[in-house]
Amino acid sequence: MKLRYITCSDPREHNSIKSIIDLAHLPHAEIAVQCHPSAMDKGMPRNVWFNELLYAVRGVNHVNLAIHVNQKWANEICVNGKIPDIILNWIRAEKYYNHPIIKRIQLNMPRLAAENINADALAKVFHDFKNQEFIVQYNERTKSAIEKLNKTGAKFSILFDASGGNGILPEIWQKPVYENHPFGYSGGISPENVSQNLDKIQNVTGKDYETWIDAEGRLKSLTLFDEKPLFDVENARAYVQNANRWMRQK
Repeated sequence: MKLRYITCSDPREHNSIKSIIDLAHLPHAEIAVQCHPSAMDKGMPRNVWFNELLYAVRGVNHVNLAIHVNQKWANEICVNGKIPDIILNWIRAEKYYNHPIIKRIQLNMPRLAAENINADALAKVFHDFKNQEFIVQYNERTKSAIEKLNKTGAKFSILFDASGGNGILPEIWQKPVYENHPFGYSGGISPENVSQNLDKIQNVTGKDYETWIDAEGRLKSLTLFDEKPLFDVENARAYVQNANRWMRQK
């Protein structure tokens, strides 16, 4: 099994931009920033930090950068088929040689968005941004919405995350649902258990499948100065290195 990306989710403004770029240079590493209006609206510290990150990577090769869109921004895209202007500015940002800085956009559908999805309008969004890969989460809450989206013939990718972003390992990893959509895996993956779970994922995908994995909660750590666990670059580095080691041994 080949990993397209080893995704490290939710770095924030407490992480130095240099450390994030260094992490991104590991083979197959992808940096995914969680974008929601409660923390990323114009002028907020994370917004300022993210725009500095976009500027810093303009001329840097081999940096895979993604955004995961949440809350009302995700709702606006999924239900109204409209990308908010603030996100448009980010996904239109380009490197010096006219390639998009943000390669992948994941839409974390709120429950109401999944229930009220405008599949045709969302398919048009995907069509209008051919240079980006769009991802939707697959779980009990969203699978009906994804079926509607699949019927449009739109091109998109799917991330299996049974816990809906809560970082809980599934009892069983899901076999890819659709042959025509790339399928990735998330939920409870950590630096310590990534190899074990890659074995389990390979058991359901087969050895020739190309996929990606995404970790968030178990990359975080707590220091004396933190009120809650935050993205830890060293944990993320260990996770990426262990996943790459697993690939080399297969």
